[in-house]
Amino acid sequence: MLRALLLVILPIALPALLYIGYLKFLKRPAADSGAKPTEAEERARQQALLWVVLATAVMAAAAFTALRLSGGVAPGVKLEAPRLIDGKIVPSHPVE
Repeated sequence: MLRALLLVILPIALPALLYIGYLKFLKRPAADSGAKPTEAEERARQQALLWVVLATAVMAAAAFTALRLSGGVAPGVKLEAPRLIDGKIVPSHPVE
């Protein structure tokens, strides 16, 4: 579970969390009164969102690549399929 958190969930969620923090940082007191953001502020938010989407895509690709390279068995090794034994799932494992 920790491996999935570190290799998949965190890299994908981190850019979005940074973007939310960025929006909170940019929030000005006048925005609470219903005033519209200036054109420059709106453009900055749109550019930040674009960077978040790109960063998420790059980090997701890196996470899935790391996950692919960090696990598995060598090519040619036969695996026994997962089975249900006495009500418990026995995961797949290499067979000699």
